[in-house]
Amino acid sequence: MASEETFMRAPAPTPKRTIYTEAMEIFNYAADLIGLDKRVRLELEEPDYEHIFYVTAKLKDRLVPLSAEAAKSFADLSVTQVRNPEGLERLANGNLILNGRALLGSDVAIRHGHLRLPDGLVYQLVPGESQRFKAYRVQHNQARGPYKGGLRYHREVSLDLFKALAAEMTWKTAIAEVPFGGGKGGIQLDPREYGREEIEAITLRFMYRLKSLIGPNIDIPAPDVGTNPEIMALLYRQFSDGERERHNLRGIVTGKDVRIGGSEGRGKATGQGVAFCIEDYYADRGESVKGKTFVIQGFGNVGSHAAMILGNMGARLLAVNDADGSIFNGDGIDVNALAAYVADPKNLKRSVVGFPGAQRIEKKDLWDVQADILVPAALGGEITADVAERLKVKLIAEGANGPTTPEADRVLQKRGIELIPDIIANAGGVTVSYYEWIQNKRMERWSEAEVDQRLERAMKRNYRIIRDISRNQPRKTEMHDSRPYCIGKAVDSRCAAMILALKRIEAHYLLEGFSQ
Repeated sequence: MASEETFMRAPAPTPKRTIYTEAMEIFNYAADLIGLDKRVRLELEEPDYEHIFYVTAKLKDRLVPLSAEAAKSFADLSVTQVRNPEGLERLANGNLILNGRALLGSDVAIRHGHLRLPDGLVYQLVPGESQRFKAYRVQHNQARGPYKGGLRYHREVSLDLFKALAAEMTWKTAIAEVPFGGGKGGIQLDPREYGREEIEAITLRFMYRLKSLIGPNIDIPAPDVGTNPEIMALLYRQFSDGERERHNLRGIVTGKDVRIGGSEGRGKATGQGVAFCIEDYYADRGESVKGKTFVIQGFGNVGSHAAMILGNMGARLLAVNDADGSIFNGDGIDVNALAAYVADPKNLKRSVVGFPGAQRIEKKDLWDVQADILVPAALGGEITADVAERLKVKLIAEGANGPTTPEADRVLQKRGIELIPDIIANAGGVTVSYYEWIQNKRMERWSEAEVDQRLERAMKRNYRIIRDISRNQPRKTEMHDSRPYCIGKAVDSRCAAMILALKRIEAHYLLEGFSQ
């Protein structure tokens, strides 16, 4: 029989390995090394707040193409002559959104809810219904300032993922020396499967539900995977709608279009920061980026800008991968031509696949491309231990958040492949977001040259401190002072970056104390 002490008690939970616990391994390791204050450690081990909620939106009618086999039943169906083709919005999955009165005035031939369009395909008319979407906002820590972090629209999101990403923003803002904490959130959906007006309706409803949780001095979202300046504009409009001092609220989101209070250089900032770190890495070795070869994994905002900037520095792009496929050209890929190809409105998937200036390869072959630099700029967990064993590069500069697993880290160290960790390499985005926030507060506008100059100094100063921590080389130069952060022993670069973050965060708690 159970003793009185154990009767009715739930069994102790078995530790479960998750995205978040995996991401926190480096936190725990660095915290042990520096003897992080126990109470500070407890404050940082879990987020301040975890919000899960739902947003609903009414979707539009859409036309869904039938397979060739299913279309045989409608072989004699006449073609519907569409008078207003602008009302048909084609999506990446082949569906068509019916906007407004798309078929009004058209010669419509419809049978059992099916019609044939001039493209020869038979489509089923699917009436639009209301749909519910799961939404998140995780606010990790605000010891150093308002929560700060992007909003992600992607099918593969979860509370656990956003916890890991919010924590990373806490470390990243500390490393970048901007007065923010960490946050992250988004919606579980694939934006490529919804029309423009549907995304607008979902976004506005999202901000309606989010409004009580955030503010320009509380929590400041920004773009992330699947979102962009247009989404930020919608969020700002919904948040500020009806407010008397609407102009004072522009800092509620960053990453806006420059025409509505965004900062010059913000769009390219994360890729620019990656390039600045790579440039400083080679400068420290007495070398130049010019003549180096590189591979990009992910050709979204970060990957495309990093590729263009590195190309302008004289480096040569050999291979690119995105969600839809991979391409390779041993003689070099014309980055500007590739960017134009991806941005072409006819390229509905915004993919590099089919680019005429390169040949298609399998994703597994991407990791075998011999180059000087790899820039993973897609999603997390892409570089596994197996991938790390195959890589034929000398340097990895992490443009994405958490692209390398802890097991892969150990393989890279064993193989002597150098690493510029994500919490410094991709900190350019949040750094320029801070510049945008400051400009909004001051009602100022800085030039792109001024933004780039500030960003370069911030990125290189903090990257040099991280290198000194890694080498246990405390020193003070005109650019930086690493003496307060070195711990008396050499560590790997990812650990060095975390040490810098934790020492800066810990100082706030130890000097300011704890609220009661």
